[in-house]
Amino acid sequence: MLSGDGGSGVDGIETVPPAPEVSDPELSVVVDRVESAVAALTEQASVSWTNADRRAVIQRMETVTRSLTAHSHTWLNELIAQHGLDVYSASVPSSVAWMLRITPRAAGARVRLAAELGDRTALSGDVLPALLPHTAEALRAGLLDTKHVQMIREFFRHLPSSVDPQTRDLAEQQLVGYASTRRPDDFAPLVAHLDSILNPDGDYDEDDDENGQPRPRKRRDAFFYLGEQGADGMSEGRFCVDPELRAYLEALFSKAAKPGVNNPADPTSVVHDDTDSTSRAPEPEPTSGPADNGDTHLWDDTTPEDTAESSNSADSSNTAESSNSADDETTATAARDAAARDPRSQRERCHDALKLALRHTLASGTLGTHRGLPVTAIITMTLKDLDAGCGYAMTATGSRVSIRDAIRMASHAHHYLTIFDDDGRALYLGRSKRIASPDQRIVLIARDRGCSFPSCTRPATWCQAHHVTDWIDGGPTDIDSLTFGCDMHHALVGTGPGTWATTKTTASHRYPGRTLWHPPTDIDPQRRGLINHAHHPEEVLHPPDHHNHHNNNTGDTEDTGRTGDEEPRQPA
Repeated sequence: MLSGDGGSGVDGIETVPPAPEVSDPELSVVVDRVESAVAALTEQASVSWTNADRRAVIQRMETVTRSLTAHSHTWLNELIAQHGLDVYSASVPSSVAWMLRITPRAAGARVRLAAELGDRTALSGDVLPALLPHTAEALRAGLLDTKHVQMIREFFRHLPSSVDPQTRDLAEQQLVGYASTRRPDDFAPLVAHLDSILNPDGDYDEDDDENGQPRPRKRRDAFFYLGEQGADGMSEGRFCVDPELRAYLEALFSKAAKPGVNNPADPTSVVHDDTDSTSRAPEPEPTSGPADNGDTHLWDDTTPEDTAESSNSADSSNTAESSNSADDETTATAARDAAARDPRSQRERCHDALKLALRHTLASGTLGTHRGLPVTAIITMTLKDLDAGCGYAMTATGSRVSIRDAIRMASHAHHYLTIFDDDGRALYLGRSKRIASPDQRIVLIARDRGCSFPSCTRPATWCQAHHVTDWIDGGPTDIDSLTFGCDMHHALVGTGPGTWATTKTTASHRYPGRTLWHPPTDIDPQRRGLINHAHHPEEVLHPPDHHNHHNNNTGDTEDTGRTGDEEPRQPA
């Protein structure tokens, strides 16, 4: 008898069902061999293996696991197409969850993944290739990790439909080629850069996932989590705020998130820059008194009548009141019109209100400095992208901002000009003291963008200014002798065994003026220098040919097919 206490039914099963039998004799033999081989491998006494054998087994079994998972996508597609899940009398995700003993959410994700990466069957019975054929082929060969596949799928999910099929196919081939030889963290900047090339405006809106059901929030400590930036520049996150922060946010949203207020799509809407929440002209600030704190017009509800009464005589006050009364009526009408034109939802208005508050906070200068620079958003862009008005700029924290957003942000910011030569090297900016100046850090932000250690993705705000030649050994604090190193990798540099060393590439190198990190002899006996391309994905997508031209012109016998990432120079 069924009951509702969880003792029976799907959620109450506690025993593992027996392995199903394979009816096809030949297929049964193959499956038995695979299971027997896995069992024989796991029964080996791994404690007696050498470390080299452990590395080899782990790598080869990773390839086998990836390959089997990739082929299972086709098997699942065929099972769904031929109604093989009908025996469970449930939806497809629920049936897959029952069959594999996984959650329906995970089952739904697996079904969607199979639909894109598994072979399909047409109504005529013909076999159709996967929707992402190059990705599926590389995955079946065991070359891609699930994170690689996730980033490739996200790239095409955000790609506008206006991109022609030939370009899509070429982009997939290029992405799969890079993913097959790189870790996911090295692959991510390349995906983002290729997205900025094919979709420079970044205006493509991702459709909401109607199948996802939000999970009930559990009680936990307050936190704010901002996830990784997607290929389209958007970022998702989670937060759990305490009552105090909620009170602050509600006070902010009650005024700055009203319809028609601070609408970035409406140039005539009310914007809280230096005035109150209405479109009236700025009021004259008091010349003295305790209220003159510089923030009186941020969320201030002081009316013009109050200001007039406190600063004018009785006769002039009456005149001001009558004039301001007419202005208020005009302002109220303009505010109603702006609200009627505002198509944003309440959530969108809250987003824009929070952005406004943070912009005012950063502009106030009350947050002090961080690593010698004011706490503010530092954005760098090329003159070519600025003239074109498309593409993206880079922030000191490692994020991407569209050129249009960067131009809007620059309308109320301090501007600096950094000059680079044709090879991307910053022109001379020297200093005689040990600590890098704020100006030098700005140049480093524009040039290095982040830690120069190979494959490190930490942004410039997490980094120290590192002397390529140590200051104690006579190294100058010149821009050509400085680079960025995060706190973790900066500590690896030294002169003893097991430490790293840094040098600069010469003018004949493929990437002149870049920082080379030389590993210890235990990692590479030749101590060949390595360059970090994580912050410069354009170098991988569009490799410079400067190095090859130099070799051809000088008659150098060095192999011109080298990437230039490695240079067998010994550190000083």
